[in-house]
Amino acid sequence: MSAVFFDLLRAALGDTLGELVELNAEEWYGLYKQVARQSLLGIAFYGLQRAYPDIEGQVPKDLYLKWLYQAEAIRGLNQTHYEQSKKLTELFAERGAKSVILKGQANSRIYPDKFVRQTGDIDIWVAGGRDKVVSLLSQMGLLEKGKFSAHEVTLPRDVFGIDVEVHFNYIYDCRNPFANKRLKQILSYEIESPVAVGEGFNVASNKFSMLMQLSHIRKHLLGHGIGFRQIMDYAVLLRSSLESERAEVSRALAATGLKPMAGALMWVLSECLGLKDEYLLCAPDASRGRVLLAEMSDDGNFGKNAKRKRGGVFWWWLRNRLRLVRLLSFDFPEVSWFLLRYWGAFLFYVPKRIYLLYKYKK
Repeated sequence: MSAVFFDLLRAALGDTLGELVELNAEEWYGLYKQVARQSLLGIAFYGLQRAYPDIEGQVPKDLYLKWLYQAEAIRGLNQTHYEQSKKLTELFAERGAKSVILKGQANSRIYPDKFVRQTGDIDIWVAGGRDKVVSLLSQMGLLEKGKFSAHEVTLPRDVFGIDVEVHFNYIYDCRNPFANKRLKQILSYEIESPVAVGEGFNVASNKFSMLMQLSHIRKHLLGHGIGFRQIMDYAVLLRSSLESERAEVSRALAATGLKPMAGALMWVLSECLGLKDEYLLCAPDASRGRVLLAEMSDDGNFGKNAKRKRGGVFWWWLRNRLRLVRLLSFDFPEVSWFLLRYWGAFLFYVPKRIYLLYKYKK
């Protein structure tokens, strides 16, 4: 990633930058491509406006207009997400259910400009467990269109105009069952004290968000891939938290198995985004941090541009298995359990696959 890429992200976080590098037209287009791959178009454009006072004279005109249009579209989409987050909160509150908006809009609102984050779907946690949430969705006439998974019901876009995931379980993602149990205990306690915010919905405590999102970043690193949008979210989350909250999370890192991931992330935040030591949860881990940085730089947002996913199904499968083996040194306990569960499920379903193959060949 280029130095200007990180300069724009730092400017978007509110940092004052020194002398900026001048780019030619080809370099501007290259920078735009980097930003687009990481789903940071709105954030980077905001940083661009802060870092370069004479922005229109710096960027090629056609690129500037394209980027401006996309940034304005992101602002409008954020407004829609805020409105729908409020509406969802009210719908569940009318039925006596407590809810919390997770990740996306909860993170977006703490940026220096709350309309610049590139949005995805809305994640809302609803209290009461699976049976109660399913009953509520049935009462609301939403159940027939929903898709179930272990943690949530996903509503199709035509219901609210955007994708919505209604969670009945907490988003904790440890494959290590011992660490997962301890993480769940902390998150279960923290989620019971949501905070109402001015946008008309509830968010989780900073302690919950720091632990849950750290676990979520690791899940995507070991799975499809992770990008800089989630890293920016974590930077604004740390900067908006209290020292006492960060201290509590720091003490919980070892028990929840998140220390290796935290060390890597703190290095990236410090080295690439210039985050001050006072905001770091633990000492930066340079060796793991470089692994994380390389993965994010190569793969793009959620690994959508990862080279390992190209080619036939077999080669895609093989590259991903080898990648996990290479990541054993990054977090041996978690990756070991990740591999163990994968191969356990794989072997469990082998007889069924053989049966289906035989059946359909007849």
